[in-house]
Amino acid sequence: MRRLTLLSLLAVAPAVLGAQSSQFGIRGLGYPGRGLGTHAIASGGAFGLFDSESSQNPAALTGATSLTSVFTVARSFRSQENPAGTASARDTRFPHLLVTGPVRRGTGALGLSFSNYTSRDFTLASSSTVDIRGLPVGVTDTLSSRGGLNDLRLAGGWRIRNRWTIGAGIHVISGSNRMESQRSFADSSFVPSVQQAELSYAGVGVSAGLIRQFGPEFAVAAMIRSDGHLNVDRDSARVGTVDLPYSFGMGVRWKPSEKLDVATQGVVRTWSAANSDLLEQGGTGAANTFEIAAGAEYTPDPRSPSQRPLRLGARYGLLPFPLIPGGQGHEFGVSAGSGVRFGQQRGGLDVALEYVWRSEGVYSERAFILTLGISVRP
Repeated sequence: MRRLTLLSLLAVAPAVLGAQSSQFGIRGLGYPGRGLGTHAIASGGAFGLFDSESSQNPAALTGATSLTSVFTVARSFRSQENPAGTASARDTRFPHLLVTGPVRRGTGALGLSFSNYTSRDFTLASSSTVDIRGLPVGVTDTLSSRGGLNDLRLAGGWRIRNRWTIGAGIHVISGSNRMESQRSFADSSFVPSVQQAELSYAGVGVSAGLIRQFGPEFAVAAMIRSDGHLNVDRDSARVGTVDLPYSFGMGVRWKPSEKLDVATQGVVRTWSAANSDLLEQGGTGAANTFEIAAGAEYTPDPRSPSQRPLRLGARYGLLPFPLIPGGQGHEFGVSAGSGVRFGQQRGGLDVALEYVWRSEGVYSERAFILTLGISVRP
């Protein structure tokens, strides 16, 4: 069982034969989520710290002028390459759910969101030969994981004199990995072996943010977040802890005309806090990351800004959990999208299409990600 526990955190050498999510989510805690709504994704994430339908900055909640619920679904189509060969894969996720609305005559807002923190769905297989009673026997080892971490946030934002907006939130981070390790033998006289375990995680974090409005055309946003640490249990027994990062973000938004809105932002996360914990358990560790994004939104009719705007963006970032000791993956993405409102502005549909390149050494991946956001304002 100790072998299964270690494999669950290091995920062995990643010779991927089949994977339900990105091969860059095999190591450590998985591939990190971004906590963005569809509007922000279409702009590369550049409006994330200003977007009331995202969960990056609690101060942005005051942008909700009525009770709003948002549901997001993402479909990914990937082509990946590694020393084991090339493969294509796809998956469907529901990365973001949010309910928010104004309070105290519009000077404040409360919101509850449920978003993806990390994803860790994969199946790995490797073949080798072992000696059994002095005879070489071919074996095939398979390790699979299903699950990941989720981020449940309760937050509030308050507007102060129409210039300053502040916000704070509490985050409950939880989830599980259902692990299964199998060994089959080329010689049918040997019985296959199977080990199963469930790793569960629990932690609590806090966040705070602000937005400073300098007139109607220019604004600056900032965010800070601490995620504390995760308690790790294997089949209800405590096996360790993993420290989680601090996050720091800053964004700038400029509206040069009624039809054009542009923004840029950067987010730094201190994932190296988990490095010693993962190395102690035999993994490849973790490294600090950053993401920078720039994007724009063009509104053909300023009187109806929510009707078919054109959103464009690009982003670049580093990934926290190296596939190879001493390495670090990175990704670059470009995106576009639009949206419509209907039913007297009570319903909304937003769409974003993103093309992403990821690589680390001999490992590479390209993906189309189609994200659909459905919003309801009763």
